[in-house]
Amino acid sequence: MIKPLPHSGLAVIALFKLLKGLVLLFVGAGLLRLVDAEIATFLAPLMDMLHLHVHSRLLHALVLKVTALSPHSVLLMGYISLLYAALLFVEGFGLWLEASWAAYLTVLSTSLFLPVEFYEVIRQVSVMHVAVLFINLAIVGYLVAQLGWRSMR
Repeated sequence: MIKPLPHSGLAVIALFKLLKGLVLLFVGAGLLRLVDAEIATFLAPLMDMLHLHVHSRLLHALVLKVTALSPHSVLLMGYISLLYAALLFVEGFGLWLEASWAAYLTVLSTSLFLPVEFYEVIRQVSVMHVAVLFINLAIVGYLVAQLGWRSMR
């Protein structure tokens, strides 16, 4: 028997989390690539397959900023990016499967960043800061409503 597709709201949130996880996976891998030549050799085919070349304007600007940091800081940022990507993949796949533990995990992890996002909006109002805040508030609100609805069944 084929499992029906998840609720459209859960599917959107799951895909959003998976996309963010994929981006952070590439960021983390790119940062580690800058620090260790062996990692650079290992990741080169993947970067070529995805057409991510250091010669592109965006990546070049990012590389210039990152190379100003100490190698230890870059390494730490790379590992944190990879760990956060793993968390996002767990959340995304769990939400896609409509697992209630994934909804609780997503509410918890997303809520932890809300104070920082509020601070960023207060510190510097920008479209990006406000959009990130509202997207994460919407995700938390939707999941809390879904969890409340499921507990009432």
